[in-house]
Amino acid sequence: MAQPLVSIIVPTLSRLELLVQTIRSIILQDCTNIEVIISDNYSKDNTSNFLSQLEDSRFKVITRKFTLPLETNVNDAARHASGKYLLILSDDDLIPNNYISTMVSAFEADDAVQVGLGRRVLIDGESKILHQAAPLSAASYVEPAETWLTQYFASSSAHNHINTVFSTFYRRSEWLNSGVQPALSASFFADTIPFVGVNSSKSKVFYSPDAVFLYRMHQNQGSRQVGSVGKQTYLGMFQFFERLKPALGDFSTSDMFLKSIIKYILMMFFGSCAQFVAEEAIKEPDLYEIFWGYLKDMPHPAARSTGPLHADLVTKQRSASNIVQA
Repeated sequence: MAQPLVSIIVPTLSRLELLVQTIRSIILQDCTNIEVIISDNYSKDNTSNFLSQLEDSRFKVITRKFTLPLETNVNDAARHASGKYLLILSDDDLIPNNYISTMVSAFEADDAVQVGLGRRVLIDGESKILHQAAPLSAASYVEPAETWLTQYFASSSAHNHINTVFSTFYRRSEWLNSGVQPALSASFFADTIPFVGVNSSKSKVFYSPDAVFLYRMHQNQGSRQVGSVGKQTYLGMFQFFERLKPALGDFSTSDMFLKSIIKYILMMFFGSCAQFVAEEAIKEPDLYEIFWGYLKDMPHPAARSTGPLHADLVTKQRSASNIVQA
């Protein structure tokens, strides 16, 4: 088999009925020069038996002997890939038949394009449309990454209009060089690391309203969001900023960019963990000051620098760890 142009990574775990639909949407792509790596993360249903019967030579199957963190499962699968481009597709999401070809055309036309995005459409467990997000523009466009990302992170709603950051279309080599998706507590912010890391002040973002991404909302989706998710997400947020800093590149000199991404992460955290925030009396301005000082290498007024993180940040992290362990 010739080297594939696009590698599609599909991590899966005990969702065979939905996985079958995802695979079908991949098979129907009008771009056929692809490889598909399905990484079965120790499914408890009939997934393994089904995958063993796939006869399409473009498909590779990895079977885990136990369940790995999602990011670890994805990262390892990506290292088995060989395509020029990379798409990570969840086992419950769908893409129409022109999705891959639309992305490839834009990337092949401009070497500066590092991120490919489409328009989000929400579907339910039966693939019925729940909501169609308004397109960011009437036509496809390419824009400098710093401008686009700053506006994206500064917006309170833009993330609802594009495909999930998890399923961004990338150049595989750049995604690998960006540090991939780190395994963070609660798996909440990890996909933003390569989303930022592949870009620089010289790169570009491609968006197409014609590349529709079908994002599924269903009952099983929320099954793990119980118990200590707020505590885990709090810890994961601190881990995120530790991993973000070396991925910033020349974005580290843009105050507008730094302010927008801090506000974006805080918006996501406070929006999803309201009960935990109230119980722990966590204040947004306090967290903003800590993360801003860390990214700008500015010691907190009440602390000296203590290695890679300022003392106040370390104290907050320890507090987060204690909260999680409690």
